[in-house]
Amino acid sequence: MKRIILAGAVAGVMYLLAGCGTSENQKSTATDSTATAQVVKTTDTVVIEGMQFKPAQLTIHKGDTIVWINNDIVAHSVTEDTAQTWTSDTINIGATWTMSPQSSFNYLCSFHPTMKGSVTVVEK
Repeated sequence: MKRIILAGAVAGVMYLLAGCGTSENQKSTATDSTATAQVVKTTDTVVIEGMQFKPAQLTIHKGDTIVWINNDIVAHSVTEDTAQTWTSDTINIGATWTMSPQSSFNYLCSFHPTMKGSVTVVEK
């Protein structure tokens, strides 16, 4: 009698586990929902250390954000190189400066003009 009850219990558990499987239609639906994912904006980082911008050349997508982090032992700036039409505030030791550029540009540190970098902005 105990064997019949045990066999029935095992068969019942196996039946329940078989019902937990995923059908092909469910897999297809999950794949379809990931195809409609939204484009996420990115934040890129430029580290200032050793009297250099790292990386010195950066390519980003239009709408992305750049954060400059000053890990050097002196203050720096980020200044547009060609006409010097804009500049960051002084980026003190341990501080950051952020911008979301809409077009490509070359830049330098106004305190240390040999420190140079460039940002290339491309369409998504």
